[in-house]
Amino acid sequence: MIPRLDYQDSLSPTTLQFLELLGRCAFRGDIEKSYASRLAMATDNSVYQVVPQAVLYPRSTDDIATLLKLAQEPAYQSLSFFPRGGGTGTNGQSLGGGIIVDLSRHMNQILEINLEQGWVRAQAGVVKDQLNAYLKPHGYFFSPDLSTSNRATLGGMVNTDASGQGSLVYGKTSDHVLGLKAVLDNGDIMATEPVTGARLADKLALESREGEIYRTLYRIGRERRADIEAIFPKLNRFLTGYDLKHLYTPQTDTLDVSRVLCGSEGSLGFITEAKLNITPIPRYRTLVNVKYDSFPSALRNAPFMVEAHALSVETVDSRVLGLARADIIWHS
Repeated sequence: MIPRLDYQDSLSPTTLQFLELLGRCAFRGDIEKSYASRLAMATDNSVYQVVPQAVLYPRSTDDIATLLKLAQEPAYQSLSFFPRGGGTGTNGQSLGGGIIVDLSRHMNQILEINLEQGWVRAQAGVVKDQLNAYLKPHGYFFSPDLSTSNRATLGGMVNTDASGQGSLVYGKTSDHVLGLKAVLDNGDIMATEPVTGARLADKLALESREGEIYRTLYRIGRERRADIEAIFPKLNRFLTGYDLKHLYTPQTDTLDVSRVLCGSEGSLGFITEAKLNITPIPRYRTLVNVKYDSFPSALRNAPFMVEAHALSVETVDSRVLGLARADIIWHS
């Protein structure tokens, strides 16, 4: 049973003061602190329920930078901020008792497309189906296929390194990220993409938080490469830890900070934009039904399906099939 939510009408004095000052700053988004607004953000696609102190709806990357810079003031060090997209996560990633920052209301614009190079740039609040509807007339689609694609946002997909059906062929979200724009906890705005040579040297020389991040990750990528290869588990998705394995490519001396941000669940910064590669829409697809004499036989044959590079493999056992046959739709 889902636990009951206790009524929480009062906000902390620190939160109220922060929201009041934020309204006087350059923040142009929406500030909501009513109980109804907070209650709407208390649940997601998980079984958890946490009522936040307030909800912010930024209109731009600069809005997020503004609120995080204000949060650096000593009086507000106790506040916590939680990025939220479509709320489709099943582990409560978008919930928190602090201040929810929802990027789906206003930051949902597709900014740029380059068909010759095969990429699109969009804000984090763009819904996956929205993006594919935009790409379809051009003959392309964004290939990670989620069951929640009609409400999952790109920011959420990046933060959870989402995959879903078709991942055997198309991979996961991080495999399609060409670059990101993120706001760090101090309000600095950082753009990431694979860098090498002179561009990497420029990043390493920056006298800023971004430069510090690049220097730290570059050192880890180079000096701890052997440990990463030997100790890190072989994961299909990098949701249970930072993707240090693909951070650095020694053969080309290339550093890609985007790989660490993918799957970080908002713990390293607020992702506000993503540059993504896009895939030509297949001219046709074929459905193959395979019948097995038992469920264990189907499981034993699974490695063959993987080797065959099947786009998607769904197993329907006798119980599910029996329930379907009993449904009125089966006979319609």
